[in-house]
Amino acid sequence: MPRRTDGDETWNRLLNWTKGQKPSERLAAQILRSEGYKSIDPSHPLGGPDGVKDIVSTKDNLIWIGAAHFPRRRQLFLDISKKFSLDLKGILKNNASALAFVTNQELTLGERKKLKEIGKPFTIEIFHLERIAGILDSPKNYGIRLEFLDVELTKEEQLSFFAEKDNQISELTKKIDYLMTDYNAFKASFEYGEDDIDLENRSVDEIIDYIELFTDKIWYDRHQLLKARVENKETEVEPEIWKGALAAAKKLEERIGLENLGPYSNFEWGMINGKLSVLRWVLGEDWDMLDT
Repeated sequence: MPRRTDGDETWNRLLNWTKGQKPSERLAAQILRSEGYKSIDPSHPLGGPDGVKDIVSTKDNLIWIGAAHFPRRRQLFLDISKKFSLDLKGILKNNASALAFVTNQELTLGERKKLKEIGKPFTIEIFHLERIAGILDSPKNYGIRLEFLDVELTKEEQLSFFAEKDNQISELTKKIDYLMTDYNAFKASFEYGEDDIDLENRSVDEIIDYIELFTDKIWYDRHQLLKARVENKETEVEPEIWKGALAAAKKLEERIGLENLGPYSNFEWGMINGKLSVLRWVLGEDWDMLDT
């Protein structure tokens, strides 16, 4: 049978998954690693109690649990949401802050929104069928795709792969050139004496401390907004999750002090969000990363 084109081969092999739980958890770990998650720690892909988590990892200074859901063929959204709600309980059980839900199921924009509503007030990232097919069809992940889906490279993909490598080499060359230029400028600065250079360096630990502080303040503000909506019966949160969110807010009030958690003016909130965005950028995150 000839290979499907336009990305359909990867899409269909994911949807018609027949390999079971073990490889699905390992594939999910590879996908998360590709998307910038770090310190990937799988639980029990070979079987055994996993503490309501398949994977533990870190990203954006948060602890994430990862959940793999790879049934064969399409499922009803009701069944997907039930599995999602079960995985959501692992956040509190594992002292995490966020959930990465990796599934081979096709989810509409509305269905993704509903899952995120279910997941409030926690940070949720959903890797659905179309998204993970696109990730696996990117040049850097051709090897992962071959290992887990047995989809070989076409001639066009081989050209794309080598073009990507050429771009990486070109970028590396530019960085080396820049480093040499910067290093020469650095050496030249000693001709004027170290006392002429007045710079105060911040340690990584100091930056991380401020990131955590600003993250806590922004999370608390978002929690208060959600709390008002819950009390006004404008939205609902699963009782167990909401109980944990209220407890987390109480601990934050005791640790930081209620007087240090607002209220702030719109200008002050803009400054706090801006500072968090800049500090995360300094440590390698994208601009405007304000997830809490």
